[in-house]
Amino acid sequence: MRCGVGDYSYGLAKALAVDQALHIAVLTSVSGGGAAKTDGIEVYPLMKHWSIAETPQVVTCIRQWSPDIVHIQYPTQGYGNGFLPWILPIIAFMMRKKVVQTWHEGYGKRSAPKLFLKAIIPGGLVLVRPQYKDGLPISLRWALWNKQIAFIRNASPMPKADMDERARNDLRTQYLKGQKRLIVFFGFVYPNKGAELLFEIADPTSDHIVIAGEFVEGSDYHRNIMRLASAQPWEGKATITGFLLSGDIAALLAIADAVILPYRVGGGDWNTSIHAAVLQGSFVITTSLTRHGYDEKHNVFYARVDDEQEMISALATYAGRKREYHSDIDRDEWKIIANRHRLFYETLLSE
Repeated sequence: MRCGVGDYSYGLAKALAVDQALHIAVLTSVSGGGAAKTDGIEVYPLMKHWSIAETPQVVTCIRQWSPDIVHIQYPTQGYGNGFLPWILPIIAFMMRKKVVQTWHEGYGKRSAPKLFLKAIIPGGLVLVRPQYKDGLPISLRWALWNKQIAFIRNASPMPKADMDERARNDLRTQYLKGQKRLIVFFGFVYPNKGAELLFEIADPTSDHIVIAGEFVEGSDYHRNIMRLASAQPWEGKATITGFLLSGDIAALLAIADAVILPYRVGGGDWNTSIHAAVLQGSFVITTSLTRHGYDEKHNVFYARVDDEQEMISALATYAGRKREYHSDIDRDEWKIIANRHRLFYETLLSE
């Protein structure tokens, strides 16, 4: 299923399942495939949708599987506009289960009534954004008061690409199509991701742009990007791949001269896309509301939001640079994340 939080959930579940003392199950949407046990994880793709009408499915699954911990990830593409996810903590709590929630995003004032429904339940709260409380409106900070909070950083949802020099060169030739530099954007192609800015930041005399992400027929935003890619001066110098599997994305990132993620709201340590690009070693340009300039250790340039000239300058200065090996980056991040989750679970269960 195509979802950044879904990728995170899979990485976490798989890393936890390595520990034979833990038993992991995932309740998910029917589009997650048939019921199976994969990578040591029991998968229950039971939810046709996430409306209140599906509550019996949740109750039955929890009752039959009888977990010690019910851990809910927020938000996901799969939930859609369903109301059920907002009351899942209440359901689990009423069934006398310890509840852990992970909040990947912040909340605005308009979310207050629904946020209250899941915030009133005591238990554990995992945050992937540093200084999360500071990013909440003051009127919503009550949502954190009755929680045991753990900050556990994100990681790349995909492995490091494993290619020899010949394979790298062949793939670069395939994508470059006669140009000199390969400029890549990947992930969900939404207006707040700023993918259209690549056509202003990159240089059509030397660059080939690759946008790897799912495009939806009928989307005005997607139609505009396709127009930019097919018109002068970018005609024949831009490729829209559509959705790619994680291994193909990893390989594409590894051969890029620059991965540009010009988020309109600023990126940071919580973005799995940034982690994925950094892991592959290629130069990355992204934006930030709090950081600025070149981070040599991670090979990332943090520009001001929408500052095209600054990103153009960074591209000219650092394109093609590869990150040096670093033990803080080139390690099994998911093992560390899983260990921190297990310790958090044990703390909650010991109370």
